[in-house]
Amino acid sequence: MSALDGVSWVGLTFVDVFGLLNSVQLPAERFDAAVSDGEPFDGSALEGRARYLEADMLLRPDPGSVLRLDHGIARAVCDVLTLDGKPWPGDPRTALEAVAATVADLAERWSAGVELEFYLLTADELPVDRGGYFDDIVEGPGTATVREAADRLRACGLEIGACHHEAGPGQYELDLAALPPVPLADALVFAKQVVKEAAAAAGLRATFMPRPFDGEPGSGLHLHQHVDGLVVDGNLEDDGRAFIAGQLAHARGLSALAAPTVNSYKRLHSGPEAPGAVVWAHKNRAALIRLSSFRGREASIEYRGADPSANPYLLIAGLLASAAQEDVGTFDPAGADAIRYEPLPRDLDDALDALLADDVLADAFDRQLMSRLVDGRRAEAEEYWAHVTRWEVARYRDEA
Repeated sequence: MSALDGVSWVGLTFVDVFGLLNSVQLPAERFDAAVSDGEPFDGSALEGRARYLEADMLLRPDPGSVLRLDHGIARAVCDVLTLDGKPWPGDPRTALEAVAATVADLAERWSAGVELEFYLLTADELPVDRGGYFDDIVEGPGTATVREAADRLRACGLEIGACHHEAGPGQYELDLAALPPVPLADALVFAKQVVKEAAAAAGLRATFMPRPFDGEPGSGLHLHQHVDGLVVDGNLEDDGRAFIAGQLAHARGLSALAAPTVNSYKRLHSGPEAPGAVVWAHKNRAALIRLSSFRGREASIEYRGADPSANPYLLIAGLLASAAQEDVGTFDPAGADAIRYEPLPRDLDDALDALLADDVLADAFDRQLMSRLVDGRRAEAEEYWAHVTRWEVARYRDEA
C-alpha cells in the first residue's frame, strides 16, 4: 500500500527562519513530481515577518516524512532547493542536515526525547484550570485536550512518552520519545501544530509563549540527549564530559537559538527550576545541563535552556555543533571541576551578541540564514524596548 493511497491532497510544510510553520497544499497526483523535480514556491516566506523581495525556489518533500492525516489529507516535510536543484543553506532544515553531516560521527549516535511545555487558555485568555504538578486526577478540558493531541500524534506514528499537568495553572507537558536530529525537529514542529488544533477544537487556545503570566512558571523545552557510550552506569565517560563541556563552552551563544524571543528571558533566571547560569549538575533542576540518574538506555544528558519558541532545527544543529567541538584528547577533566560562575544572557540582545561572537556557532550556519535570524530578532528587541508597559506607567506616571 502506497503512503498516499486514498489521499487527495498533501500539505508540503516548511518552517521559516523563526521556526514558524508554513504550508502549500498540493494535489496528491503531483507529489511524485515534487519529490523528483521540486515544487516552485516563493522562498521569501523563509524570512518570516521580515520578508521583502520574492525569491523563486523549490520545495522538495521528504518521502520518509509523509504522515497520513484525516479526510484524505497527508503531510510531508520539505527541504528547500535553489532553482538549479541544490540544497539552499538558508533553509533551517537544510542547515540541520548540513551540521549533522559535518559532525556525522556524533549525529549518527545522537537522539533526544523532549518535554514540550505549554499553557491552555480559555476564550477569556485565562488558564483552563488551577491544577498543579501531575494533578491529573480530576478529568477536565485541559487533560482531555492534551490526551486528544497525544492520540492524534500516536495515530500518525509518533511515539509519546507521557502527558501530564505541569506546575502552573493550565500548564501541561507532552513528552515525545527519542528521535534522531532531523526527525525530532520535524516531530516538534508537527506536535505544536497538533496541540494548537486540538485546543482550538475544544474551544481553547494553546500558547507556547515562554512565560505568559507574571508569577507563574515558564514553559520549557527540555531535551534529553542520548549518545551511545557517553554515560555508563550513571557516570560520565571522558567523551561524555567532553560533550557537556562543549555545550557549556558555547552556552551563551546557544541561548540565542534556544531562547530566541524577548519573552524567553522572562523565563530564564526566573525561578528555582529555570536555568540562569552556565553550570551542569546531577540533581539540581536549575542547572543548564543535568545528568539524569537513569541507567542504560534511559541515561540522558538533559539540556534545559530551551523554550518552545525555539526553531527546533537551529536549536538541535547548535547543540550538535557545540558538543562536537570539545576534543576529548585535549579535554582536561580536572579543569572542568573548577567552580566558576558565568550567567546566561539576561536579554535577547545579549544572547544575539554572544551568538555572533561564537565562531563555532556562527560558522555552523549559512551567512544569509544568520543575517535573517539576527536582524529579525534585533528588530523585535528594538520594538520591545520602545514599548511602554503597564508596569512602567503604574511605577513612574506620578513619580516625576
